Amino acid sequence: MMKTFILYIILLIFYCPVFYAQEKADDSEFKNYSSSLFNSKDKAFSIVSNLNKKEQNELNSRIPSGVQIQQIGDFNKVYAALKSNDTKVAVDQYGDRNTLLLDKNAKTITQSVIQQGDNNKITDFTLHTNYNVNMEMIQKGDNQSIQNIGTNSLSKNMKITQTGNGASIILINN
Repeated sequence: MMKTFILYIILLIFYCPVFYAQEKADDSEFKNYSSSLFNSKDKAFSIVSNLNKKEQNELNSRIPSGVQIQQIGDFNKVYAALKSNDTKVAVDQYGDRNTLLLDKNAKTITQSVIQQGDNNKITDFTLHTNYNVNMEMIQKGDNQSIQNIGTNSLSKNMKITQTGNGASIILINN
């Protein structure tokens, strides 16, 4: 009876750290992706939504015709190949090593891109569409990525907001 009791105690000692470590690993994994804005896994997502009419009008009036680029930081890059009847694009990059690649062919293009932080990347392709594209992309944080391919009726007035660190979005619109 005494040997069985000692055996149970030894097994309990060996298994307790395993259960404790498994619980801790789950929490520590989330900490890599958390920020002061998010306090749970359910809230740690980027926001993808449609611009309402008021936001579309504000975006259209806020951006002058042509392409306006403001870069504050080191090694920021913007590659843009835009073709439309009316182009209004504003790019603001604050931080280091941010990259934006825009390749768009649309009826009209009104787009605002804000990258605040380091090592953020946006790749946005709309090779041909008959839609008026009104889009806003905001990245606030580090090591974030947005890949947007194509435009359809749901994405023509899209707003994407990423906050925190290490977030990634891939959107394919057919």
